[in-house]
Amino acid sequence: MSDKRINRIIALGVFLASAFVYMKTLSVTVVFWDVGEFCAASRLLEVPHPPGSPLFTLIARLVSLVPFLPDIAARMHAISAVGSALGIMFLYLTGVKVIGRFHSTETAVDRLIVRGSSAIGAFALAFSTTYWDNAIEAEVYGLGMFFASFCIWLALRWWERADEPHNEKYLLLIAYVIGLSTGVHILSVLVAFPVLMIVYFRKYEFSRDSFIKFGFVAVGIFFVIYPGIVQLLPSFLDGDFKGFKSELLPFIPLLCILAAAYGAYRTIESKQKMLHIACLSFLLIVLCYTTYAQVLIRSNVDNLPMKENNPSNLTRLTSYLTREQYGETPLLKGESWDNETQAMKEKLFPRRWSREAMHEPTRVNYTSDADFFWRYQVNHMFIRYVLWNFVGSEGDWQDAGVSWKDTSGIPLFIPLLLAIVGVYYQFKKDWKMGLVFASMFIIMGIVLDLYQNQQDPQPRERDYFYVGAYYCVALWIGVGIAGIADFLRDALKQSPSYKPAVAGVLAVAMLAVPVNMIRTNWHDHDRSQNYIAWDYSYNLLQSCEPNSILFTNGDNDTFPLWYLQDVEAVRRDVRIVNLSLVNTNWYIHALKNEKPFGTKEVPISLTNAQIEGINPVLWKPRQIDIPFSPAVAQRFGVSDTSVLHRGKISFALNGINIAQDTRILRVQDLMVRDIILTNKWERPIHFAVTCSPDSKIGLDNYLWMRGLVYTLKPMPTPGDAIGGLEQSVMEENVMGLNVNPTVTPQNGFRYRNLNNTEVYYDENVQRMVMNYRASFLRLAYHALRNQNDVEKARKVMQRMEEVMPVNVIKNQDWRLTADIMGVFNQVGDSVNFNKYSQIVESICQELISAGNPDPNDPFMPYRYLVDLYDARKDYGSALATLQSARSVFGSVPDLETRIRSYEQRVKGTPPDTNTPKTK
Repeated sequence: MSDKRINRIIALGVFLASAFVYMKTLSVTVVFWDVGEFCAASRLLEVPHPPGSPLFTLIARLVSLVPFLPDIAARMHAISAVGSALGIMFLYLTGVKVIGRFHSTETAVDRLIVRGSSAIGAFALAFSTTYWDNAIEAEVYGLGMFFASFCIWLALRWWERADEPHNEKYLLLIAYVIGLSTGVHILSVLVAFPVLMIVYFRKYEFSRDSFIKFGFVAVGIFFVIYPGIVQLLPSFLDGDFKGFKSELLPFIPLLCILAAAYGAYRTIESKQKMLHIACLSFLLIVLCYTTYAQVLIRSNVDNLPMKENNPSNLTRLTSYLTREQYGETPLLKGESWDNETQAMKEKLFPRRWSREAMHEPTRVNYTSDADFFWRYQVNHMFIRYVLWNFVGSEGDWQDAGVSWKDTSGIPLFIPLLLAIVGVYYQFKKDWKMGLVFASMFIIMGIVLDLYQNQQDPQPRERDYFYVGAYYCVALWIGVGIAGIADFLRDALKQSPSYKPAVAGVLAVAMLAVPVNMIRTNWHDHDRSQNYIAWDYSYNLLQSCEPNSILFTNGDNDTFPLWYLQDVEAVRRDVRIVNLSLVNTNWYIHALKNEKPFGTKEVPISLTNAQIEGINPVLWKPRQIDIPFSPAVAQRFGVSDTSVLHRGKISFALNGINIAQDTRILRVQDLMVRDIILTNKWERPIHFAVTCSPDSKIGLDNYLWMRGLVYTLKPMPTPGDAIGGLEQSVMEENVMGLNVNPTVTPQNGFRYRNLNNTEVYYDENVQRMVMNYRASFLRLAYHALRNQNDVEKARKVMQRMEEVMPVNVIKNQDWRLTADIMGVFNQVGDSVNFNKYSQIVESICQELISAGNPDPNDPFMPYRYLVDLYDARKDYGSALATLQSARSVFGSVPDLETRIRSYEQRVKGTPPDTNTPKTK
């Protein structure tokens, strides 16, 4: 068998092994974040968030029609699995070429070193945490990395054949692939830099002057692609370029295309090969970029459920492509925050530019823009991610640090050490290619970081942005293993022990890197039994009454709902109003004018012209009245005569405080008020339980819980701690048994696999599941306090622990765990009380030892400890806890009274029955 054939078989094996792992751990249905949006957009060829991914949606649409998996979303996930596995295969082939440039392949042992180390390096990327995450869900990053990996391999293949006739076809194919990749994700465009460096080193003699000239040319070529072709050419088509209007502007893109075509023709005659390739490459990229015509076409389809930014004409398409919805992220000169003067000043490289309220408190953590750039943007938002992937993460919580050992004490940093060896060895043996991949690492890491200018904090981790940099690290791991094998060869001087030593090195490296990474990461990346996003979205929709309006908060309580409605036809009668998107006029237009699936428009009183000009307004707190008729009162079952007599509900609309004595109403606040007033109680209005308190504009006293939503009613909620509760509906939903899903309204929640210890649930899922526990807790409180029914409360709490035991789904807020512990104690469930009390005891002791109590209630951990010790009748521990509190807070009357009480109990003397509880 020829060496070439063996190499291809190994490459196929690398692909199949990676694909098998990805398909085995593939998300079984829709998941949280953008995936639900992409799947919904792909199924109906809708328009997702800017700048779009038309090629991805086209591919996903076709794949979704092939029933090779029962779940439609899972079919789309498979695109990422296959694309990611192809990316790993081409990384292996790239490694063979890179290592083969300086390593002999004459003997079988040499070939084993080259191919074995390349395969190990490829698998290191395949089973790294971020790449694996991207491979098991329908996101654009897996397919995007396939394009990037394929381009690098094509460039190296061109290097080997650069002196052969028709070698230009490889460069033209690279241009074509880069053009296609723009329809998936712009990240792949960045491979233009390493590809151009490969061309430079192959065609030109290196010198300082020539390299500087090349740098300017490379930057120019990149800017022709992005933003040139991607953003600037389309922006001319509407005759308005950044305020400059001219009837000649629409002809500029056509003239550029004609000039490139003429240049391609003329350069053939003049035998200017590289210029000829450049002209043809320009044309190929423009040709592939026409996949974005789909965005324009589909935006003009009436009543399409999702048309984000509504790019239905050239002006709006330009806004869509340039991501104007997200505002500007200043890269060079612009506004930034100067900590010393507390004023906005002009800076060359502004870093802390954001004026959003969420970013204000973190400014004081950094002494300057340079400090912010290095400590947060580079170290925290890039280097930390590299270490996550090739060392380990200390956990799945937001801003988790790096772990250098796993729970069993096994070191995790071997991949990183091999990569460092690889960098050294590649520069020693082949500095040109070393410079290519070092540049690629910097461009796809630090330069990308500089360009994005991310602010502190971020709503989620952003490790998926930097997979191109992880690609380089994985390549260096392979080079490092080859370097160690060469060191052994030199040390053993080709003795008979050399061959088994090489085999041993490869075997140990395989076990220490990819095998150990699979062992470490498998559980966290196995989505094959995770139904949480589908079930949560189904339960949220089924919490709504027929033909209702549902206000949602953000991505995770919106995108999976879109998927269920658009793809699986679940509860299409519910109109979803996303409180984040409703700050934009295009979304308000869609709510008012579009009728997806034949549903009613959202009631909005504003004219189209008023919607176009809507902005936040200055506001002074005032009372707002919402009248209701006797018929409405009868429909909602209002029986309180005082409420009926008023014929209206009143609430304080205070607005959002943005400065001292300055309040505003955001656009979302204006729209919530307008929709409610215009609706006139005709359709049910719900708020998802995930909506923040300020997004409810002060209506809390009229919101009644019925599952995962609150219903707006023309009657005030009870003044007790439980609040408004639609008891019968809540019981049917929360206590549902053996619920079979339906697309029509039906009470009863689904909790698939929330009690399965084999399923991994990350911090985000655990946070979402807290909403379930809050529902159970509300029901139990209602049974205890309003009905005095201890048995019902016990059944409610036992059902909660049955469907989502705390050893599987942990609480993100330990105080909720403590509250649940208290209810179990009240209902006499000693088994579950003990289970929860052990968790609470451990957390409280840690908080006290660390000196890190709740700043709003520093005595809280002491109080919970005393209560649980009291429930256990462990009076000695309760007394010790109170004495510890006295050493911290000093002598407080109530505290001293409690101490005396427990001193009596420890002695066996009955305590004073009038002893107050700890405050």
